[in-house]
Amino acid sequence: MSAPTASNSDLLLAKDNIHHLTYFPFHGLAGCIRTTLVLLGEPFENHTLSFGEWMVTKATTPFGHVPILREETKCGKSFEIAEISAIEFFLANRTGTLLGKDFWEESQIRMFHSSTHALITFLIHTVVQSPTSDRPAFLARFKKTNLPQWVRSHEKYLGANGANGHYVGDQLSIADIKTASVIEHMINLTSGEGDTCLISEELTPALMAVKNNLEKNPKYAEWRSSQQYQEFTAGNMGFFGF
Repeated sequence: MSAPTASNSDLLLAKDNIHHLTYFPFHGLAGCIRTTLVLLGEPFENHTLSFGEWMVTKATTPFGHVPILREETKCGKSFEIAEISAIEFFLANRTGTLLGKDFWEESQIRMFHSSTHALITFLIHTVVQSPTSDRPAFLARFKKTNLPQWVRSHEKYLGANGANGHYVGDQLSIADIKTASVIEHMINLTSGEGDTCLISEELTPALMAVKNNLEKNPKYAEWRSSQQYQEFTAGNMGFFGF
């Protein structure tokens, strides 16, 4: 995976590139990426893998993980980018608007994004991928410790910014998209019998403002109402249970 030359870097920013995202047929860890692609408004295709197909193709991927984003240019060149955060910030850079107005705002956005990314990856890798016998205990600890801590911290910072649906200033950022892409899953996760509600309009208005603000975006609203989005949601519930 060699670094692109200066001319290739220009190709990567061309607005008529086709984005090819390879992942599984559920939201999982690709929700923020898919949402950012939708908001970008450029051509993109979702390539979904069955687990059988994944076992065949895994060894051919850069690090043995998905998602993977491939950029295909009109002149026939293609560029491959792996790792979730790298893909998200690559797309955020392409938009020119999702990383704040200056270096300080970008640093804050990266901080909040990193916190949410850590939460969801901890859930997937520590709870979902744990042995079946250990999963109830790990999930209970996540609901009692990790998730409430994240909720308190993010509600505080969002509230300090005026509870306007943004982490930084009054402009949509990749941190907003990252959080909006996981809130619904966290609500589902804590909606079972005997669970303590942690995220709601009453309890966490600032966090819910992030979700509600993004859902007002026409492109995102159209994506959420699409058949493919609904299929990914059903896949998420079927595989993860949230």
